[in-house]
Amino acid sequence: MKILFLDQNKWIELARVHSGKVVSGPLYDAYQYFATALHDGKIIIPLTVANIIETSKRNDPVSRADVAQTQAVFSKGCVYRSRLTRLGVEIKNAVQIAFDYDPLMLPSNWVVVPNFIRAFEENDASAISITELADNYTDSKDLYLDFILRQDDQVRRLAHVKYAAESKSLIERIENRRKLFSGYDKGMRKRAYAAKLFLDHQESIARALNTVGHTLKEMEKLGPKAFVEFIENIPTLNVELNLALARESQTGSLNTNDLGDIENFYTAIPYADVIVAEKNFSALTAQTKLDTVYGLRLHTSLENVFPLQ
Repeated sequence: MKILFLDQNKWIELARVHSGKVVSGPLYDAYQYFATALHDGKIIIPLTVANIIETSKRNDPVSRADVAQTQAVFSKGCVYRSRLTRLGVEIKNAVQIAFDYDPLMLPSNWVVVPNFIRAFEENDASAISITELADNYTDSKDLYLDFILRQDDQVRRLAHVKYAAESKSLIERIENRRKLFSGYDKGMRKRAYAAKLFLDHQESIARALNTVGHTLKEMEKLGPKAFVEFIENIPTLNVELNLALARESQTGSLNTNDLGDIENFYTAIPYADVIVAEKNFSALTAQTKLDTVYGLRLHTSLENVFPLQ
């Protein structure tokens, strides 16, 4: 089974077919192809946190329902595991590699799970507030639709105001880092960012090291080059590092859409077989050769995806 990732605009395009607004043409054909491939067990199109948030954020209830129902059909209520869970496994694997142990043997498609609340961090307020709902549903699609379509509108709007404020704060931190590293060459910026990511995740790394009888001090003795290699062996952080550096080197300020794209891509790139997304971040992925590193196909149009290879 192949894993596909669709950015939000592609979900919106499919929703136009699902809702009956498009009844013929290339987009309609793409929809039918995906539906058949899904029925035959050839594909799964899990949702990311950013997909869920963007759908919930749509203020028009009709268009929100159209997108949510389309996502429920094609994702089957499945999502990528939360960043916290993915990083826990990836960091443990990177530690194994750093100290010459055998890498972890992971099941195929281990990052895709049913039940959309598992896309959120374990201590995420949105996830905690709806965990009781999960016991009332045997169908992950129903759980997702109930959340998107029946959540209290005032609560929904307040949640997105908070999310926007957090995004603004993050953009300010990124822009400050941009200014700080502006005089550095690419190699120096990469080493500096890798070191920052290491420090940001130091507690998780220390726990993973402890499980194999090593310490942070031993890790530090491996030298600066080892820090970069270590981050490169953590897929989520490696994608974040490379895409952030590539985007930050472009002119123009970052915006909340950029943050959503980076979050989507560091979730999907290491694990998807096919990504269908907008041109800018698809181009950045190709530019950084992350598509080659992780063996995936990039497309900017739904109509060009099939036939799957």
